[in-house]
Amino acid sequence: MPFTADDLRYRPEQSYPLLYAYLHRNAQRFLGSLKYDAFEVDTVVGHVVEQLVRLGLLGGEDRTPKTALDNLTDAQFYTFLSRSVRNKAIDRLRKRRLQVNTAAELEQFEREESDEDPLEDAVVTAWGTTPFATPEDLALHLASQAQLRNLLKHCIFVLSAAPNQLQAVMQELHEMGADDLLQAVVKELHIDTSTPVETNPHMSQHKDHAHRKLRHCLQQQSTNLTVRVALRLIEYKASAPGKQDSTLAIHTLVHDDLTAEQIRTALRQLVTEGLLEWDGTDAIHVTAAQLKRLARFYREEEE
Repeated sequence: MPFTADDLRYRPEQSYPLLYAYLHRNAQRFLGSLKYDAFEVDTVVGHVVEQLVRLGLLGGEDRTPKTALDNLTDAQFYTFLSRSVRNKAIDRLRKRRLQVNTAAELEQFEREESDEDPLEDAVVTAWGTTPFATPEDLALHLASQAQLRNLLKHCIFVLSAAPNQLQAVMQELHEMGADDLLQAVVKELHIDTSTPVETNPHMSQHKDHAHRKLRHCLQQQSTNLTVRVALRLIEYKASAPGKQDSTLAIHTLVHDDLTAEQIRTALRQLVTEGLLEWDGTDAIHVTAAQLKRLARFYREEEE
C-alpha cells in the first residue's frame, strides 16, 4: 500500500513503516558498494526522516504550517524522497573517498529510476521491525535526539576557548556526515569557513583532548543517576590524587542531591555494565583502569 505526504502528516502510525521501508531500499540502491554497511544506510535514512520532521510534515498534523511538499502530487513526492536519498548517499560515498566511478553510478541510478515506478517501492520492510512502531515512539525518540543534540552542541561550544580542539571536533563532524550539527556550530559561533584552515600536525592529540572535555561536559549535564555517580567517583579521585587504586566509603559520595540508596543502585548498574567490581559493602575499590572506563561512560537522560 503506497503512502502520501498527507498520510505522513495525519497518519504517521500507519505510514511510517512504509516510509522507512522505501527510504531503506533506496538508500541501499544508491549507496552502491556501501549498501550492506548498516551505519551508512541508517545515516542516509535518518537524514531524510530528520528533514521531514524539521519541515513539520512527519506527524505534524495541523500543528505545523503546510509546506510545498503538501502540494506535490504523489509521483512528485516520491521523486523528492528518492532524490533526497540519492543526494545524501552520494555525499556519503564522497566522504568515504571510495574509488568509484561516480558518473557511471549516477547513469545507472537514472536508468533504474526510469525502469521502475517509484510508487511501487512502498513495501513492507524485509529487515525486521521498524524502529518506531507508533508515532508516540517516534516523538519520544526525536525529542530525546533533539535534547542530546542540543546538549552536545552546548559542550562543543565550550571548546571555543581552545581553537585547535574545536577545529578537531569540527573536522570529525564533517567526516561523520553530521552536516546539520556542523552548520549549527559554524553559524552560532560565527566561524569563518571561507578561508582554508591549515592542517595541524598535532590534530590527533587535540582531538583526544577535545574528546575528554566533551565526555566530561556530557557527564556534568546528565540527569542519569548512574552517570552522575560515575562522575562523582572520578571527581573524588581527582580531589585525592596519589595512588592509582583507591578505596572509598559510600558515605563520601552522598550529598544533598544523592542518597546512599541511590548511590548503591547506581553502583549495581555500573557492575552490570562491567565498569566496576563491588561486593555490596560500604567500601568501594576503584582501580586506575576502571576510572578510565568510567570517564568514558555516558547514558542519555532518564525518562
